[in-house]
Amino acid sequence: MLRAAYVADPACLGDDEEPLLDSVLSTATGPDNYPGDAASSPNWPGSAPGDRGVLNALARFRVAEELVAVTPKPPVTWIRGDSDVIVSDTSLFDLAQLGALGVVPGWPGVQECPPQPMIGQTRAVLDRYAETGGSYREVVLSGCGHSPHLERPAEFVAELLALAGVAPD
Repeated sequence: MLRAAYVADPACLGDDEEPLLDSVLSTATGPDNYPGDAASSPNWPGSAPGDRGVLNALARFRVAEELVAVTPKPPVTWIRGDSDVIVSDTSLFDLAQLGALGVVPGWPGVQECPPQPMIGQTRAVLDRYAETGGSYREVVLSGCGHSPHLERPAEFVAELLALAGVAPD
């Protein structure tokens, strides 16, 4: 999964792959941890976020509204890879996208459960942030997947330092 989804070029992991895998495999899983529990739902696909666990805690945030309302508005730098298969406008990690492709049966259609264009949605939120007095830069790293900090660490750190106003050495 690390090689197939998180990085565009597995060779970028080099000798760091084993420690990364050890870290990933140390994740506590289950209803109180990752991903969390689920509740039944009359809506497709028959489940909804539950009350416990990591993903359920995150599901309750209204990130778009809260980011746009932030005052004062610090500058935002969005660093992403152009080959990210997890966060994309056609992500196969999106259950609605899989339903639209016929991979997951019972999809009720685009009106009831549209696939989520994650890049477009993120850009729309950041555009709203800018329209309300904030600013952002979108940095797209060519040939990079979901993990710019692993795949292109020098460029990633340079962008963070620039955002923090720290001159490079």
